[in-house]
Amino acid sequence: MDISDKVIVVTGSSRGIGKSLVEAFAHENAKVVINYCHSEKAANELHHQIRQYNENCIVVKADVTKREDVVRLYQETYERFGRVDALINNAGVCEDHAIRDMEEDSWKRVMDVNLTGAYLCSRVFAEAMIRQKEGTIVNIASIKGLEGCANQVNYSASKAGLIGFTKALAKELGQFNIAVNAICPGFIVTDLNCRNEEKKRIAEKRCLLQNEHARTDFIHFCIFLLSNRIQGVSGRIFTLDSRIG
Repeated sequence: MDISDKVIVVTGSSRGIGKSLVEAFAHENAKVVINYCHSEKAANELHHQIRQYNENCIVVKADVTKREDVVRLYQETYERFGRVDALINNAGVCEDHAIRDMEEDSWKRVMDVNLTGAYLCSRVFAEAMIRQKEGTIVNIASIKGLEGCANQVNYSASKAGLIGFTKALAKELGQFNIAVNAICPGFIVTDLNCRNEEKKRIAEKRCLLQNEHARTDFIHFCIFLLSNRIQGVSGRIFTLDSRIG
């Protein structure tokens, strides 16, 4: 599964699974773009770390909910590498509340980052991919977008919307040889959920297999989607999970 020299932009990649992705892509000799909004120190530390073994790495501060920032993210990517092969819409937040306690700001913030951010990034980067007549967009959705989750109506709705967005965008961009797919990973411990032992316990109980490989499975599958080993698949929602019930 060769992704060497591919230019890959990962939004929200200073921490969590986004960080794991850019580290793995860089080890595969891809040209990677680290994106962050608030975590400047973490982003710069990751950049320094990757540069020890791959010089084709840049870091760009950009708020994915602001079009002008997304345009700048694209411009800095293009100025450095001259093209973009793949966009990973990974940036995401969660603010969990029962709906009776959920303020409108909490609803809007989660929808803006998780769904509107993917729309803005896809809109801007698709222009370059259309000119190239090739490209790949991978949206990081969630099991919760398929099943829903109590006390997470905002997060669940945003990820369900991202799934519908994926299917529609794939139909729109297929004529330009651009693949659009989504991944719904199983339970992966991240900055968003590391303090929620109850959700971790429930997820583990519902898994048919031990999920200590969830992160590596997710990373390997992303590399597979970006490689030339799979070129005729688009509009698909991949569930990387063994949960039942």
